[in-house]
Amino acid sequence: MVEMTTDDSCLEGVSGRKRRTNFINRKPAANLLHAVNVAEILDRSLNYMVTINFVHTACLPEQVSERFEKLRDNYFGPWLRRCGPPGRKEPPPTFIWTLENSGGCLNAHWLVHLPAGRVEDFKARLPAWLEKVTGAVHDADQAIHIRSAPTPRGAVKYMIKGIDPFYAEVYGIRQSDQGEVIGNRSNFSRSLGPAIKKALQAAGRMKPTRRIGVPRKGALGVPPPPT
Repeated sequence: MVEMTTDDSCLEGVSGRKRRTNFINRKPAANLLHAVNVAEILDRSLNYMVTINFVHTACLPEQVSERFEKLRDNYFGPWLRRCGPPGRKEPPPTFIWTLENSGGCLNAHWLVHLPAGRVEDFKARLPAWLEKVTGAVHDADQAIHIRSAPTPRGAVKYMIKGIDPFYAEVYGIRQSDQGEVIGNRSNFSRSLGPAIKKALQAAGRMKPTRRIGVPRKGALGVPPPPT
């Protein structure tokens, strides 16, 4: 079962070769910022940051995006749905993620909601999941870093530091070059997507999206500062 949307993601081109990008574009960045707010409103705050360094695995750079997707869909999602305490219905997978490739370190940053009482089990299982999707993990201590995320709004701004410099000031992001990524560069779980956001807005649980006037790239002028 696929748990993520492919809206605004970097898909394979007509030729079948995966797209290569150097930045997160404006709309994907905005979607990630909104997703954090949606998670808080749904009482599923993104409370853990997981960083996976694929340099310490057997995964090739062109495979990282799809293998990370496989880890989420084939292992994390089923674990979340099936392995919880008896009688307790777990929420759907709730997360955002980005890939970056700065200084030769191809990392996935995964900001995820982990239900109370299941964090240690997640930590114990993740190395095995990673090994299954990558073929081998050379050093699990170096490949996986898990820490609590008490300020998810700050965490997402860190995650999208690879935003296109043209839009960085608009969203208050301190931009830095995060290298070339092959395939999907960022995305979010279906549970945090635009359809959920619109439903919350229609129900009066979330403020309407504030429109920011951003010129098209190549147009005269520069993006206005945030208000």
